[in-house]
Amino acid sequence: MRVTVPANFPKDVLVTLPDNSQLPESEQHFLIFLPWSDEYLDLIPKDFRSFYSEILPLLSARTTDVHTAVCMQYLNEFIAKAESTGKNVNRNVLAYALMLHDSGWSQMTEQEIAYSLGVLGLRITNKALAPKEKHAILGEQNARRILTEKQDELGLTNSEIELICKAILFHDKPEAVAGAGNEMPTEVQLLVDLDHVWSFTHLNFWQDTIRKGVIPIEYLENLRNDLDSYFVTDIGKNKAKELLAEREKEVKNAT
Repeated sequence: MRVTVPANFPKDVLVTLPDNSQLPESEQHFLIFLPWSDEYLDLIPKDFRSFYSEILPLLSARTTDVHTAVCMQYLNEFIAKAESTGKNVNRNVLAYALMLHDSGWSQMTEQEIAYSLGVLGLRITNKALAPKEKHAILGEQNARRILTEKQDELGLTNSEIELICKAILFHDKPEAVAGAGNEMPTEVQLLVDLDHVWSFTHLNFWQDTIRKGVIPIEYLENLRNDLDSYFVTDIGKNKAKELLAEREKEVKNAT
């Protein structure tokens, strides 16, 4: 099932709806997603592609597969920038946390997913809060199970698995992570920002204008207003500002 999009909608952003949705038609736009293509695997660093392919069935809901792949392309960039400031980053911890952070959505209902997406900016509404918290708990459980089963194969220590699980539980809580200051591991901070930079990417920006029923110029302003509170590190904020400038050009050219 294809989605009717505005005339100025980018031709390269192909959005669709799930078949046989049980939601009322007035709510089905929340379920719009970007179909998976194996071309997205090229965005995953080579040493993690095999694992990512294995967990794809857990990433089928809420555009999680495309979302995570797009964010993984910034993994090495964020690590390099953090290390240039003297921080130590465990690349494996960050990568596995990012790949598994949204796996909980695959176990949730259409209605819960719709509630989680019913926001016009980046600030989480009361209705979106419960499903957001639930998906993080389920994602942490998935990560603990998968990584424990594959621990020897992946070469992870018990403490690394614990840190991955902690990062997943906190990935949608920038206020908690930022408030913890230096007490919160760098891997947790970077996961928050790698996840959140998705909102500013070409694919998700335009997808969200339909999902959230907001015109592009208004959505730009919403993102701009929420940006500073949505990110923990300067690395994340600077990347988001860079991507926002690109979206501003796109919106200007589309009008």
